[in-house]
Amino acid sequence: MTTPSTAYPDGPQGTYAHRPMAWGTRGMVGGGTQLTAQSGMHILWQGGNAVDAAVAAALAAGVMEPSAHYSLGGEVAFLFYDREQGQVRSVVGQGWAARAATAERYLETWGEIPAGVLSTTVPGVISALLTMLSHYGTMSFSQVAASALGFARDGFPTYRLLHRTIGSPDRLSNLQRYPDSARVYLPNGQPLPLGSLFVQRELASTLSLMVEAERQALQAGQGREDAIQAARDVFYKGDVARRMVKALEDLGGLYTYEDFAEYESPLETPISTTYRGYEIFTNRTWTQGICLLQTLNILEGYDLGALGHNSPEAVHLQVEALKLAFADREKYVGDPDHWDVPVKALLSKDYAALRRGLLDPQQAPAAYSPGAPDQMRAVAEGYQPAQTAPIPEFVGGDADGTTYLATVDAQGNMVSATPSSFAGLSQGMILGDTGILLNHRGCYFWLDPDNANVIAPRKRPRTTPCTFIVLKDGQPFMTLGTPGGDSQPQSCLQVFNNMVDFGFNVQDAVEAPRFCGYSFPRSPWPHREYPNRLEVEGRVSQGLLDALRDLGHQIESVGPWGVRNGFAPILVNPETGVYHGGADPRKESVMLGW
Repeated sequence: MTTPSTAYPDGPQGTYAHRPMAWGTRGMVGGGTQLTAQSGMHILWQGGNAVDAAVAAALAAGVMEPSAHYSLGGEVAFLFYDREQGQVRSVVGQGWAARAATAERYLETWGEIPAGVLSTTVPGVISALLTMLSHYGTMSFSQVAASALGFARDGFPTYRLLHRTIGSPDRLSNLQRYPDSARVYLPNGQPLPLGSLFVQRELASTLSLMVEAERQALQAGQGREDAIQAARDVFYKGDVARRMVKALEDLGGLYTYEDFAEYESPLETPISTTYRGYEIFTNRTWTQGICLLQTLNILEGYDLGALGHNSPEAVHLQVEALKLAFADREKYVGDPDHWDVPVKALLSKDYAALRRGLLDPQQAPAAYSPGAPDQMRAVAEGYQPAQTAPIPEFVGGDADGTTYLATVDAQGNMVSATPSSFAGLSQGMILGDTGILLNHRGCYFWLDPDNANVIAPRKRPRTTPCTFIVLKDGQPFMTLGTPGGDSQPQSCLQVFNNMVDFGFNVQDAVEAPRFCGYSFPRSPWPHREYPNRLEVEGRVSQGLLDALRDLGHQIESVGPWGVRNGFAPILVNPETGVYHGGADPRKESVMLGW
């Protein structure tokens, strides 16, 4: 491993880590805020398992983290390591488009995917959380929802990121546009003062209706799983659903009641690859998680550790391998229920070797063509990239988008989850008197019929939130995930490589300087791309920046902590079984151990 720059002093916890690692043997919870993490830990103290704790934390975050563009009108990538069965479980947590949403209709009527109600999807997070709770949890909905309900009904202190986010010009302007949103987020016409209580009584009412439906089902003699289903039905089939659909109709949306009532979050088999003795799992291709798996397959052919951490050679290889994976993302990756995604071929080690052969260690091309995995060809024959919109100026990443949480219990069950509600505050709206802030993930769709991610009725957009669970020799090793839109696979790669290839501890791995590239169409409409654009945090040496420029990268230094992800990974020591976790100082991430 290379010696870090002397311009960045050692922290008290390690070379990079200025925050302490968290430790535990009986449980651990990481979340986007202190109260989010404590909501999960409270469930572990009550005897719940990792799924119970994760669902509680995710529900609480849906009340407290609109600053992360996450609400209970959003979506979630959710993985669970089932210790008893030795298997990783997955659920589909992305909502779908209305049955009336077709590419032809959008092209003929609007010529684009407009911001606002026409770029929304049916909320998926409630369905996914309750599916996992029903199948793999041990507690009732009322137990795991208690913290969220309390925070909505009684309020929670307005923390710095929430205060800043609501008061930012784009969010403020959007909230003022919708009276229902302004009533909730701008009491007295202004953002809440720092430290004041943020109360959401209408959201509390929605959660209370779900709790009451579960209670009535249990009183009627129904079992735990049926009672949880009764709580879910309030949201998707009951009065709450009808009020949400009415609000959407009034705003000009395309939804019908059936779009909500028929929505499901099925269980699925996750996909995975191996890397130097580790097995990395992620959800299927309704997320972009496969990009990390493909990138690792490509990088497995290099000895990154010998090149040195954040050396020009190592960074260049990481960036270029990611570009190759993202090129395939745009050609092949979409909702597997609507698009024939060649997952097995994309994750083939032989295919990775073919793609690796395109990587020039001495030069960064502006772009790569996708490959042809089914034909085992490195480059797809005759591929013509879609035209993207003109680029008047660079627009950076979604700095406040998404959140992340992780849990592990005393038995070794483990959850990794990435909840989100894209552009909730900057484009979204509260739906009537339900308190539900709706996502705008539908702007991730394309209108090109040849694109795997083209909009279609009841189709799920390929979402950027992705989450990972890593096993080593068949045993749980770590959770992995972060906020950050298109940067998520990039930053997850760096944190993972930092530990596996460069020997960092988990907190060092999280705090080490990062990069983020933009040499591919960005997920949100209008899908702009910025060839060879590479943001690098300024805690690296000038020599690294100069060397990367010489290789053809268009470098922009973004300050010491400018790639603003929010990691909270949990790692298991395979020899002792001790849990240790890290928390990202770029956000308000918190890790608690017990």
